[in-house]
Amino acid sequence: MSRSATVPPFPVAPRFHFTTALFRATTWRQFAFHAAHLPIAVAALAWFAVTIAVGVPAAVTWFGLVVSAFLLGGGAWFAAVTRRMSAALLEQEVAPPRFRARRPGPLGWATTRLTDPARWRAFAYLLVGFVVTTCSFAVSTAVLVTSLGAVTHAAWGRYLPAQIGADGREHRGAQLLGTFVDTVPMQLAFAALGIVLLLAVWPAVNHGLGSLQRVVIRSLLGTTRRAERLAQVTASRDAAVVDADATLRRIERELHDGTQARLVGLAMTLGDARDRLQHGQGGAGVEALVDQAHAATKEALVELRALARGIHPPVLDAGLEAALASACARAPFPVTLRTDLPVRPAPVVEGIAYFGVLELLTNVSKHAGATSAVVDVALVGTDLVATVQDDGVGGAHVALTAEDGHGTGLAGLLERLRAVDGSLHVDSPAGGPTSVRLVVPAGAAT
Repeated sequence: MSRSATVPPFPVAPRFHFTTALFRATTWRQFAFHAAHLPIAVAALAWFAVTIAVGVPAAVTWFGLVVSAFLLGGGAWFAAVTRRMSAALLEQEVAPPRFRARRPGPLGWATTRLTDPARWRAFAYLLVGFVVTTCSFAVSTAVLVTSLGAVTHAAWGRYLPAQIGADGREHRGAQLLGTFVDTVPMQLAFAALGIVLLLAVWPAVNHGLGSLQRVVIRSLLGTTRRAERLAQVTASRDAAVVDADATLRRIERELHDGTQARLVGLAMTLGDARDRLQHGQGGAGVEALVDQAHAATKEALVELRALARGIHPPVLDAGLEAALASACARAPFPVTLRTDLPVRPAPVVEGIAYFGVLELLTNVSKHAGATSAVVDVALVGTDLVATVQDDGVGGAHVALTAEDGHGTGLAGLLERLRAVDGSLHVDSPAGGPTSVRLVVPAGAAT
């Protein structure tokens, strides 16, 4: 298993290393994007022109409206190619936007497309992307060729056509600020300038243009923050409903198969004892039935306490710190607990944090092969942050679905956190160590 973590929908641009940028693959991948995307941008501009030339006049008729919608939707084809190139060369995964649901009928299909903001943003990129890509390729190539030309000028400058300079003499070579580069000192100075351009200026220019490409692609071809947030809220709501339904079914099943069956047996035992007493059959037989009923009552109480503990652990009544101390003490390996909670969080936040840490410690016990763990819980600003670190084998990751089709433990924890606008971050390289951090808006109260 490999290192994994939750990925934000809007990733950070690759870091620019000033001294080694020329020799890094990131720099050349960005330049490759400018070059490889240029023919795509030219084709996109052609489609943009056809859409304007054909779609606008045709939109006055019913059939023409369908044609216009088809041409408008063509921008999504170029958008899909650009997003794949962005992931491969610009190191930016762009989540595709969510298009509106199709309405029935040809006219409904056309109006759905023509009123979809995501399709209009993709259509606008046909023109904007052409301008950005063309300028990026032209500027980056010009600076690169200029720097390479300056470095190698001594080899090819002598073959340039002869020119008469201001001094009346014949010169061969490039002209820089009115001075011909045809002497050894000038050649060396020109080569030094080329090295500076190649090592420092061109990588910086190329990186800046690559960052511009990333921003434009993300803004016009990706999902918006509002849409992404809405999708997360919807998914969290659905997960919360499913989780609540599963919890209710579990409680119903445990009550039916466990406590209810035990109470039925208790009633039958007491009924038998009552019948014996009514018929004057007292003695050891009735005493045995009463002892059996007494034992069954105590077992039913134990089961009810365990069931109630799964809903709300009584240990949380004493606070999150006490509850976590109890959980850490029950772990089958040494666990160091560090807390910094100057203000007590809301009860619902305490419950989420408690069960989250409990889930993580259970995962460590089952899968990590760890010899020790550290639990840090603190209020950071308006958030409750709980971190569980272990010295196990690593490889922990958030798998949304397991082979049996059910969500894994970390995935379920992530969904519960999202339901309260929280987040989960996993750092678990192969070989360990593993660090899992869960963040919950604290809603703290004294």
